[in-house]
Amino acid sequence: MGGIDEMITRTEKDIYTRTLRDTTIIDAVRNAPGQRDNGIVYPTSRIVEMRRDVMQVDSTTTRDYPNFIRIGLLETIGIVGGGSMQNSLNGGLFGIFGYFNRDYDNRRAPSTSNIFPGAIYRLGIMEKRLRWFNDDPDWTLGTHYYESIIGDNTFNNSLTGIAPIYIRKRFFFKETIPYVAVTPSIGFSLFPDPYVNISVSGDLGSIGGMNLRTYIGVAIPFIAKNYIPYAGIGTSFLDFLNRVPETEKEWKYHEHSGWQIGLASVMGAFSNAEKPFFDPNTNTPFKGIIARLAPTSMFIPLGNNKFTLGTSLVNFLLFGNSEGGIGILPMRIGYWQNVISDDAVVEPFLEYNYYPTNMVHMGAKLSFRISKQINAFLQAGYSSGSQIAQLQSTFNTLRDFDIYYIGLGIGLYDRIFYKDELRYGKK
Repeated sequence: MGGIDEMITRTEKDIYTRTLRDTTIIDAVRNAPGQRDNGIVYPTSRIVEMRRDVMQVDSTTTRDYPNFIRIGLLETIGIVGGGSMQNSLNGGLFGIFGYFNRDYDNRRAPSTSNIFPGAIYRLGIMEKRLRWFNDDPDWTLGTHYYESIIGDNTFNNSLTGIAPIYIRKRFFFKETIPYVAVTPSIGFSLFPDPYVNISVSGDLGSIGGMNLRTYIGVAIPFIAKNYIPYAGIGTSFLDFLNRVPETEKEWKYHEHSGWQIGLASVMGAFSNAEKPFFDPNTNTPFKGIIARLAPTSMFIPLGNNKFTLGTSLVNFLLFGNSEGGIGILPMRIGYWQNVISDDAVVEPFLEYNYYPTNMVHMGAKLSFRISKQINAFLQAGYSSGSQIAQLQSTFNTLRDFDIYYIGLGIGLYDRIFYKDELRYGKK
């Protein structure tokens, strides 16, 4: 017979020692063979043996917490006030709607009708907590790998910074997803253009890594270039924000607002186009590609949360040499349905791309989750559209089209979330 006692002694938070004490008692009677006369003082043949074993095991629990306030891939802002319409960059709304226009960044082209002659572009965004004023929350110290502030398409009205340093303070009006805040900031750049950038932004986000912002500010150069006062409207993708309390919460308990967030998805398309897009002289069943940059699908918090509202930074729907188009920030409505298991998803969708190609795109997508960052998919659909802007030379063969297709593709750093990971709108 015996028993095991377990005792846990905690030495620090999440670190403890397990002590197992095992006591074993062996009771045996060993009688010698043959007859014997057991008198009063005759020794007993019963043997009692007791064994005690002690085992100690140190155990640690690994917990993962976010170590940043903000991390983002790309932010684009269309601005006014920093230059003239005659020298417009032709960047368009958010600074990206005119990117595929043939007159974008063309100094020899005449000015087009454009509300936003300038733009601000930021790539590789990182902010960490700055513990100022007795650990006052929502101060951050951050940088961007690349920043370009362009008042218009002239040399003296453009500034470029590599790894500028920014200090920001956020004032939250809504502290649940989607966050609403006002953010004053001041930034300093030394190379290649030395300047200081002072601004205030109104922030809405982050939902599925997507944010909307309004800006007012001024960039002041320390060299022989012009001041760039500006006001603008911006958006950002794969741009995630943590409030201070969220940095003290494990990743697995964080709220998510999307079924899918990714860097890119690329698909080879079989279509009924006459000639392939990339080489019209070849005869291949792969007539074109469908590519989405920074795709995201956010669930609508209604019913069973399976209706989705999605978008992407850019859509390339290139079905053939003259069939297809480009969509910037398209609107996509779908329905998310798991099949067989959480690793396979069927998504019927309807998508509207309104600029620079006006096209309707509908279909169904069957995705298979390979890992947390990669998935493969089969997609079939129909698209019809027409060009409403004069595109750059790479895409100037595209015309009005009406086409069916089927294709195979892969999502890169394209995460599909499980249904039990979605906590947006839940207590």
